[in-house]
Amino acid sequence: MKVKISIDIENAAFVGEAGTEVARILRELASKIAENAPYPHEWEDFRVRDINGNTVGELLIDDE
Repeated sequence: MKVKISIDIENAAFVGEAGTEVARILRELASKIAENAPYPHEWEDFRVRDINGNTVGELLIDDE
C-alpha cells in the first residue's frame, strides 16, 4: 500500500513562496490524518487545498 500526494503549484498561492505553501499544506494534511482518520481507508476524502481554499491536489491510497 502506498500514499500518494499530488500538489499543483501553478497558482497564485505558490508565487514567490512555493516551499512555504507546500510545507503548510503538508502540515495540514498530517494534522488531519493524525487527528481525524487514523486508518488509511479513511484518507481518500482528503482534498489538498491552498491557503485561498482552492483545490490544488489530492491524497490517494494505492493498493499496489
